[in-house]
Amino acid sequence: MYSAYQLFEFSERVFRHFGVPEDDARTAATVLQAADLRGIDSHGVARLHSYFDMLQLGRIDPKPKITIARESPSTATVDGGNGLGLVVGPKANEIAMEKALASGSGWVSVRNSKAISSAGP
Repeated sequence: MYSAYQLFEFSERVFRHFGVPEDDARTAATVLQAADLRGIDSHGVARLHSYFDMLQLGRIDPKPKITIARESPSTATVDGGNGLGLVVGPKANEIAMEKALASGSGWVSVRNSKAISSAGP
């Protein structure tokens, strides 16, 4: 049996092995850990192998250029640059929160992203 912390560290190291920047690797590991801690085992660390495969095959860009493709005061479309959904999703959520604070409502869609897991920590 491994602790949540051990699984978090292992996941973070796997992402770093493929060149995912430290902060993004930590975010991705946090999302997987959060799914497990919520009891959503199908979208937690058990998914790490599929991310490993996609990174190894070059199907995910470990250092994507995440951009806002279009936006209005309360909406945006984020282009994930073919990056980890585990990283793109939380960044899109931050944008939605900023828009909600500024205009009372924030709606963000994501395109060109891989596997968002349980959608965030």
